[in-house]
Amino acid sequence: MEINESYLNVEYECFIFFKLSIERINMDIFFKSDENFDKIIVDTLKGKKIVKANQITTGWTNIVYEVETDDGNYFFRFPRDEFWSRTIVKDCEFAGYIYNKTDFNTVQLRLFYDNERPYTMHTKIEGTPLAEKMNNLSEEEVKNISDEIAKFMFQLHNIKYDKKQIFTINNIGLNLSEFLDELLNKHVSKEDMKFWNAKDKKELNETCLVHGDLNSSNVLLDANNHVTAIIDFGFAGFGNKYDDIARIIGRCPQNFKESIVKSYENYSMNSINEEVLGENIKTWSNIDQSYINYMRKIGIY
Repeated sequence: MEINESYLNVEYECFIFFKLSIERINMDIFFKSDENFDKIIVDTLKGKKIVKANQITTGWTNIVYEVETDDGNYFFRFPRDEFWSRTIVKDCEFAGYIYNKTDFNTVQLRLFYDNERPYTMHTKIEGTPLAEKMNNLSEEEVKNISDEIAKFMFQLHNIKYDKKQIFTINNIGLNLSEFLDELLNKHVSKEDMKFWNAKDKKELNETCLVHGDLNSSNVLLDANNHVTAIIDFGFAGFGNKYDDIARIIGRCPQNFKESIVKSYENYSMNSINEEVLGENIKTWSNIDQSYINYMRKIGIY
């Protein structure tokens, strides 16, 4: 019997392709806490002298390192699971799209891969999170910060965009409600999810770009207590103004609420629906609590 050599070559190539596909399926696309992060960081920062690298233990979506070098400080973020591995790519693409499109500094992320696992690096932005200062601010400072946050939101919500120009990915929710639906279904217990129905959250059309997780830890203040930067766009995508307004109000003391709402109304020249705002604040509070329960369960919180 004569054997066709070209046929055998095709069979062998198919076998190799199948073997590699299986290996990729079985291979984790995220990072574990016992990884050799020092090596990855050194390889990424080629040519820079590393003084020290400290893990930021508060990172719950990613394993985070701040690295001090002779050329400034850098932050590295390594996704903790498959969901956040996909999210970090979205984060990078969104941050790149909106860069220089508002009056405020936003992160310039660089995306890298280690054995097909995505991770990011960015230069440290100097500033203190609002969360660390918000209980020790004067009324005038609260008013000024609220106005600057409202200005950022209004500018972000009014960026003209083409969906195809922002994201190249289609494997994760790009509408905030769909993203949150997958997030909660993956990580949160059914008992803690009773408040959530993704269909109910689509009553307001997704009409603008949103930060998605605009909380007080993602707003950086300078030494004079002015907003110097907005960071962390992992939840970002398409939504409506109430997503962001409710998120920031729900994570700030009560004295911020009136100032933020008033300033946003001044910028937009439209009234805020207090009932819709209140429902969104309640939803974000439930999301936070259900995710805290999840983090406690896995030993991060």
